[in-house]
Amino acid sequence: MYNVYSANKIANDFDFVHDGWYDRREHKLNMESPGPADTGQDDSTNVFGLVITRSYWQQGDFWLACIAAALFWLVFRLLNVPMPGDIAFPALSSTLLLLIFVSPVLEEIVFRGLIQESIHQLLSHNRLSTILFWRISNANFLASVLFSLSHLWAHSAFWALATLAPSLIFGYFKDKYQSLQPAIVLHIFYNLGFYLFLWPY
Repeated sequence: MYNVYSANKIANDFDFVHDGWYDRREHKLNMESPGPADTGQDDSTNVFGLVITRSYWQQGDFWLACIAAALFWLVFRLLNVPMPGDIAFPALSSTLLLLIFVSPVLEEIVFRGLIQESIHQLLSHNRLSTILFWRISNANFLASVLFSLSHLWAHSAFWALATLAPSLIFGYFKDKYQSLQPAIVLHIFYNLGFYLFLWPY
């Protein structure tokens, strides 16, 4: 978890004045937008070190990320874009379930939970800027580059590079909500659409 300084610095860098507030007593960010009915209660729960939050699905940017993925699948289907031969589409079996549900969880824990978190800590402790551009952090970008490079063992350079944009989206939600939950949910959704909607019949 972030210490007080690094969490507060990231909150300030992301300009979360209207998006949430920082609870110094709990050392974490509550990203639920304040409103007339806001009771000041934190909607996040820490389970085995993973913060479970319940506010992200109420935000427009989460649904925008889902719509962007759906539009990508639709365009590829309408254009009948052939999938490259180096991407294997397994039969409907435990292997497919592993790729859709288990792999995203493990990848998010490693790349967002460990690597991105560690880079954030390193930059914050050295009083370096944590933001690369807009709300994409340096840690998010570096972790996403490593995420794309990790796909080179199974995919061509083009398709490995194609994972960069989704990875930046996952990292953005990790940074915004200080939780792996929205990143994991989106990653599962993206993989589900890729393997089912773009299935080469």
